[in-house]
Amino acid sequence: MDTAKRDRLVTRLTGEPEPRLVPIGEFFDGNDDLGSIGCNLSEHPGVAAFRDAFAHVAARPDVEAVYAQIAELDPGDDCWPFADTVFVVGAIPPDELARELEALEPDEVGPADGFDLPESLTRYRAPVLVAWWD
Repeated sequence: MDTAKRDRLVTRLTGEPEPRLVPIGEFFDGNDDLGSIGCNLSEHPGVAAFRDAFAHVAARPDVEAVYAQIAELDPGDDCWPFADTVFVVGAIPPDELARELEALEPDEVGPADGFDLPESLTRYRAPVLVAWWD
């Protein structure tokens, strides 16, 4: 883990109101902490698998943005901020997003209906989908 990047991220987000969103690339930059995402998985595929899958999703022409929602900003020394929810903004069909993320074993993938959308996501005109790990 790049602790300098972790510390900068935590410092920047400390002053932001909850829920805190981070562009997915920034969430993974310097992050190799298995506890930062998908920590409920019995066989974690590794942070690189999450980073690569979301980089692939973010590069799709039908995706405008991808954000990790920080559930716990500072889970402890030598820990990256924890995210259990990722929002995907764009016209990507929910079933395609589910296929893209299948190896990551999210508990839920689909429309963000029923999730408390952060206000910053309401500026997009495109639909918002969610991937979530319990």
